[in-house]
Amino acid sequence: MSEFDNDLDNGEEGMAPPPGSEYEVVFSYHSETQLERAYDKAEHWVKAGVRPDKLILCDRSLSVINFRKVMRDPILIQAGVTRYIDFRCSLTLSDTDVDAVFSSVCYYDTEAQDPVYINAYDPELSSIKEVLNQVSQNLFNYLQKPLVRDQE
Repeated sequence: MSEFDNDLDNGEEGMAPPPGSEYEVVFSYHSETQLERAYDKAEHWVKAGVRPDKLILCDRSLSVINFRKVMRDPILIQAGVTRYIDFRCSLTLSDTDVDAVFSSVCYYDTEAQDPVYINAYDPELSSIKEVLNQVSQNLFNYLQKPLVRDQE
């Protein structure tokens, strides 16, 4: 379902970003037609596809799913470079709209001592945004798939 595997065994819950480094990356999707069981499908995608390091909030009544994920950068893997991206994602769903807000986004390589939190001036921002766009596009594509119906 998702090519974004959990390749890092990080027992630490994760640090809060240093003051002044919080930066959000937002992606939104709007469907002209109603998304079938959007919350159920998004929850399945998160749990089975993303396999988050921590599920922070899963609330059907609010149509919100929050999770934290540490993943290898799929773009740099192709170049033989290992870089990890650590983020929190908040999904807000309705029958036709989905917002994916990524926050506390940082990156580091296997030799780095401290994570680097992105900001609007980070030279890696466009590369990181491309990875986060892949994650959100993967969700949006999954939500558009029709439910499998039993043949009677």
